[in-house]
Amino acid sequence: MKQTKIAIIGPGSLGILFATRIWQQFQNVAILDYKKERAERLASKGLTLIEQGETEIRAFPMVSTEPRHIGEQDFVLVLVKAFQTEAIVDSLRSLCGPKTLVISLQNGIGAGDIIAKEVSDGNLALGVTMHGANKNDEGTAIHAGSGLTILGKYQPGPLRDDRLLQFARILETAGFQSEVVQDIYPFLWKKLLVNVGINPITAITGLKNGQILNYSHLLAIQEQAVREGFEVMLRLGKDIGMDFQQLLDFVRQVCKDTGDNISSMLQDRLRGGPTEIDFINGAVVRLARKAGLSVPVNETLCHLVEFYSEVSG
Repeated sequence: MKQTKIAIIGPGSLGILFATRIWQQFQNVAILDYKKERAERLASKGLTLIEQGETEIRAFPMVSTEPRHIGEQDFVLVLVKAFQTEAIVDSLRSLCGPKTLVISLQNGIGAGDIIAKEVSDGNLALGVTMHGANKNDEGTAIHAGSGLTILGKYQPGPLRDDRLLQFARILETAGFQSEVVQDIYPFLWKKLLVNVGINPITAITGLKNGQILNYSHLLAIQEQAVREGFEVMLRLGKDIGMDFQQLLDFVRQVCKDTGDNISSMLQDRLRGGPTEIDFINGAVVRLARKAGLSVPVNETLCHLVEFYSEVSG
């Protein structure tokens, strides 16, 4: 019986989380890295996932910087930062055959459109995951929170084959509660609007997610940023099944539930690297222009995050 081949692009915190758990169940997992020396070290020492602060799970997937060495896969899971998407598109030519399904679980809106330049619509799926992980060290991640992983095809509509359902079953077997939907975009927008109201504020202030709730000025900025994104979404004809107040309450509940988390955008800024601001608040700005709307708060947040990233770098 043919063994399912799964490649994960990106050895970041979520890449380690998914690779470790999937490898534990299926073994035939490969990771594509872009740093040769790091790839060699990870291939030698393996990956470590720390669950619930103490339990260690080890995995020893193949790790390579050469897509052709990994070869054609059944599934390719993209977990690089959204701003790195353009750089990995060429690698998909060696990883993908006519039946390969590519799944993006990246933040924001726009990364999937970049992948679609190389991968046909029928072979591309998008998703959101509520799992959180923090990178503790090279090759080691701490599983910081669990939740549902939702998957859907890049072009919404009924499934024409069972590959996405098969991938969801793989995730379920690996311990990730998963669901396949006909239209992924409401879920992408909901997560986007949560990130719009949390990530840039933490990146600018250096606060943890929950600390936003302690400052009325920051809550006012959060409300305005989320409102602008919500209005853009409505203008584009999207619906997440919530009115604005319900959405804002949800954003603040996420702040509370993830109170001790350091957002990925703040982590990126502290490392002095680029952030995903262009695919989060920047996506709101771009789509607002197409929709003929003004989003000054989101524009300002983009400028401030980019400024602090440059200063930190």
